Amino acid sequence: GLMIYTPTDGLWIGAQKIIAAVKQACADTGFKCDVFDLADSSLTPQVLNRMLRARDIRAVIETPMIKDLSFYDIDFSDLIVVSSNPGSLPQTFHRVCPDHYGNMDMLLRKLYEHGYRRPGLMLPQELDTRTNHLWTSRYLAFQQTEKLGKVPPYMPPNTSSFSKDQFLKWFQTKKPDILISSSQELFDTGFFKKAGLSIPQDVEVVKININDRNKGFSGIDLMPDEVGAGCVRLVSQLLYQNEFGIPEKPMSMLVPGNWRQGVMCPSVA
Repeated sequence: GLMIYTPTDGLWIGAQKIIAAVKQACADTGFKCDVFDLADSSLTPQVLNRMLRARDIRAVIETPMIKDLSFYDIDFSDLIVVSSNPGSLPQTFHRVCPDHYGNMDMLLRKLYEHGYRRPGLMLPQELDTRTNHLWTSRYLAFQQTEKLGKVPPYMPPNTSSFSKDQFLKWFQTKKPDILISSSQELFDTGFFKKAGLSIPQDVEVVKININDRNKGFSGIDLMPDEVGAGCVRLVSQLLYQNEFGIPEKPMSMLVPGNWRQGVMCPSVA
């Protein structure tokens, strides 16, 4: 069973790629893949429990979701569950997910090598929470260990609360020499242009989660195809080992990302 609960507005591009990769890997492995969209209000925990047993589903893969699967009142005792979410702590299930901490380290070291000393991170608090503060943790620690300028992250509550005026106050006060962005919506809505900033003439921008819609930008490819395929491989292993139920010691398999060079950050080439 494939559990999904992601926005349908096209902003969670990485999650959609993970879903596609899970479906493809299931087909390649010979698994039948039933999809349960938890955005459907009729799929209550009671209904899900009945459907999982009626269809004799033995394993569930959780894709990145608005709400963590561990918060649902589902009987996991005879199920294998693998999550592709970084997940809330304490960790409940085995998981395969992007190495968010390592990916931020990769990005910051790339910037540092090319002379940037005041990178500025901007991301919504809700995304920071969903990624277990892994991006912000490495960002703040890197400032300390590399003796960089102390630039606090610009973190509105969510993507819809990004304010042009508040951003410009932060930008003009903290004076970052490059911006690290995470939100696709900023590019779709022309946020920087509305703030009077041209990229890369006025400020350079890199993305911690690059995707095909960010044409020309440099950043980290989170490798969602590898994450999705890794979830299916782990399910196969756990089925072979007959390991059902909530694990006593849930393990994590972290998938490192790749740096992708674009033309919008010419200093990092």
